[in-house]
Amino acid sequence: MKPVSRHDTSNDAPRSASRRDVLRIGGLSVASAAVISACVEHVRGEVGRVGAVPTTAKLPDAIVTNVTLLRTASSLEHSIVNVYDQIIGKSNLLDPKHNDMFTRFRDDHVSDAKVFEDLTTAAGGTAWTCGNPKLDDVIMNPVLNRVTKATPATTISKAIQPSDDPHRDMLNFAHGLESLGAATQQAFVSMFTDPALRAKAMTVGAREARHAALLALTINPDRPGGLVNFTDAVNAEPASPPTTVAPTTTTQNIAAPAGGGKPAPAVQLTEIPSLTAIPSQFGGLAAIQIVVGAGDENGTRLKLNLETPSLNSFVYEYVKPSC
Repeated sequence: MKPVSRHDTSNDAPRSASRRDVLRIGGLSVASAAVISACVEHVRGEVGRVGAVPTTAKLPDAIVTNVTLLRTASSLEHSIVNVYDQIIGKSNLLDPKHNDMFTRFRDDHVSDAKVFEDLTTAAGGTAWTCGNPKLDDVIMNPVLNRVTKATPATTISKAIQPSDDPHRDMLNFAHGLESLGAATQQAFVSMFTDPALRAKAMTVGAREARHAALLALTINPDRPGGLVNFTDAVNAEPASPPTTVAPTTTTQNIAAPAGGGKPAPAVQLTEIPSLTAIPSQFGGLAAIQIVVGAGDENGTRLKLNLETPSLNSFVYEYVKPSC
């Protein structure tokens, strides 16, 4: 047999590897592994990686079903009940003459929540008996906190005092919540696949629309301005402009700086819009604006839009209660 020289370059000759060869082969192996891994993972519809990759938990599918809508409906009712429970009987927040009206509203919402809970169970779902987590976080709690508590100063803004008129704010807030309830049921009518559920939704929605109308007449006692917004009403051309309660526009004085000096000039506060019992010919689905609280150093009150529940505030079937 022919001896093999270490310099022999024939195809069947073994070859000793230099350090450069080892590094080159090692790099090629890693690169090949990455390509192979990527190809395999691509087939499975995943991003390929070299090495051990921890598995991630897949979020449940967010499917809007009748049960989801029913759970969301009962959650809204409970959120409103929770707000009323915090203000009924509190003379600093609600004028005592309105306690009976608010108690009636609260009891209606408790009854409506039970309706949706029973319908949820009948539809094969788990009834939701808590408030709506999303609405509580971004609407209910911020409004109540702005009205009842002082907002501490920060490095970029001065402190904001509690509301200058809590009675006004609670009435306006309640009107916004009742309007939101009516609009939510109207929006859900087109989403329910069961006609019987649509009828239930409209029954509840009509009751909450009546709540909102009564609150509007309580807040705006002017006639006929408290009944209908003639400016926005279609085909309404009165011989003379009707009178209406003007929006709340006042000024707020800013305290003098600590250590002396002249106080800052008064600033214009955010306008609080006037309300009417019949704001339009048909039930509206647009955002409902509420303005509450004292103004900040620039006169800006807390302004929020109440919108009917949607994808980020639905109570899906996989959501677990925390109350």
